[in-house]
Amino acid sequence: MRKRDTTGDFITITPGGPTKGIQLSGSWTINSAALIETEIADFQKSTKDSAISVDPSGIRELDTVGAWLIKKHFGHAPGIGPLIESRKNLFDFLPGKMEARTAPSKPSSIFHFFSHIGKTAIDRLNFLYAIFVFIGKIFSRLLSNFLSPRRFRFPSIVRHIYETGIQAVPIIALLGILMSMVISYQAAIQLQKFGADIFTIDLSVISILREMGVLITAIMVAGRSGSAFAAEIGVMKMREEVDALKTIGMDPIEVLVLPRVIALILVLPMLTFIADIVGLAGGSLMSLLLLDIPLHQYLDRAQTVATPTMFAVGMIKAPVFAFLISVIGTYQGMNVTGSAESVGKLTTVSVVQSIFLVIMADAAFSVIFSRAGI
Repeated sequence: MRKRDTTGDFITITPGGPTKGIQLSGSWTINSAALIETEIADFQKSTKDSAISVDPSGIRELDTVGAWLIKKHFGHAPGIGPLIESRKNLFDFLPGKMEARTAPSKPSSIFHFFSHIGKTAIDRLNFLYAIFVFIGKIFSRLLSNFLSPRRFRFPSIVRHIYETGIQAVPIIALLGILMSMVISYQAAIQLQKFGADIFTIDLSVISILREMGVLITAIMVAGRSGSAFAAEIGVMKMREEVDALKTIGMDPIEVLVLPRVIALILVLPMLTFIADIVGLAGGSLMSLLLLDIPLHQYLDRAQTVATPTMFAVGMIKAPVFAFLISVIGTYQGMNVTGSAESVGKLTTVSVVQSIFLVIMADAAFSVIFSRAGI
């Protein structure tokens, strides 16, 4: 019988013959990995012979860690002895040796800068494309409803008119009077230095009717109603109520989006008119307190300055601002995924984007009216 030299509980060396043979035994599992590594290290110190054959038939238990250790340390051997089919599949699944992985090179700051610009530009283009598609769906559904007026959801439209319009009157009126008082106060302080007190009325009336009345109202509505649209629809999307509407054959654009868009388009001009009237009243109050200009003189001067064209300039902007606010709010609400974090994030995004688009549209109107001489 051939003499065996046992080096440990897991590796048995059988000397003799043209090649040195080792027999593996014991439990080659993750629980024995530390002991196996120690025995393998001792074995590698005691022999420098690379021509060895490995017989794993004595292994009682084998898992992925044990098979990986065998292939790691003995994968260069001329051959590994016979294996049962399940263990052979495990050996074939594992890599033969550890592959050195280099850390990915960090891109240069210039590359990162231009890459960020490119990704941002692509994201913005995708957003614009999605918005135009969404607007197209709204107009398509609006046209079909005009052809069949019974499809309009009048109770929903009335409810949103009440929530976004009637309930917003107090805060809009308060903002209007405070805004006009601030403008009149700042103008009066500066114009008094030149003895041009009467032009305080001109400045306050023009700024309120042309710009500040509709702009402040739109910004307030974007923060109040636009965020509500995004949050309401977002929660419905998170609770899969939107999918339920589709399942029963109802169009979410017709049920959820269109009533909010119509309601806000009807409401914002009304709120703008209230802001203008209250703003003029605030201007008259400040003129009386600061400049001792009586009410009848203020009204005479205001009638001279406030032409119908000037009033129309501010009112024309209101439906456009309302459309932008309602579209952005409902679009972000429809994009919510199934998490509360997504609802909060997209609600914030809807307010920011709505205010940004309102200011951009106001700047575009200013250029257009300037070129038209209005």
